[in-house]
Amino acid sequence: MRRFNFLNLADLKLGLDDLLGQRLPALTQSSLGKSYVPALSIKKNLVDDLPPALTGGRPLAEELEETDGEYDGLGGAIYFTTEAYLRFPGADPILVAAAKRIRAAFIPELDELRDSYADEAAAATTREGKLTELEADLKLFPTAYGGTLHDWATAYVTTGKKLSTLLSQRADAGTDGRKSAGKLRSECVALLNRVRGAVADDVAISPDLPRDLDAQVFGYLDELEQRREDANRAAKAAKAKK
Repeated sequence: MRRFNFLNLADLKLGLDDLLGQRLPALTQSSLGKSYVPALSIKKNLVDDLPPALTGGRPLAEELEETDGEYDGLGGAIYFTTEAYLRFPGADPILVAAAKRIRAAFIPELDELRDSYADEAAAATTREGKLTELEADLKLFPTAYGGTLHDWATAYVTTGKKLSTLLSQRADAGTDGRKSAGKLRSECVALLNRVRGAVADDVAISPDLPRDLDAQVFGYLDELEQRREDANRAAKAAKAKK
């Protein structure tokens, strides 16, 4: 019986989803296999709850940089839109007053867009209430494709709050988080090997069960295991050549 050794968290996320989804009817043909479904479900939920950076998602540093770029772009757009009305000779005093209120509420100084991720996230959280308070002012300024400055300000605040979410995920993926994730990976692999052994025992003593039940249940996990083993072997070979 083949044992799992190389599966990483990204593999386990895919494999457990497949095992408890598409392959669940095959697994539950075995009474012993069926008895492991609750434990497998618990582990699957724990893996699903891990930060994306630990389970094959985009690197957080890359996503933070991209989100910060969006935040800065939206902030700059709001700043320069209001700036145009503040500079335009003979602008309607009502629009000038609205522009000043918007500027004060959302982007008083352009230099704010150079602040740290954490400061930008905190500012977005405090400014969320201004979207309602200044909704009428924001809707005085049309933007391309039928929108208004209210749409831009909403996106600006939403993107800033996303920075906060990403920073939280980065904290979860720190040293302690990675240690916990590594422990969870080992527990999942050990559990899968126990389940595989139980299914094999059931097939051995139950003539009514399909002889290829192991392949029906663990086929995708075996494929993931082989790919990971091949990738590890290739990485070691490349390192040895340096």
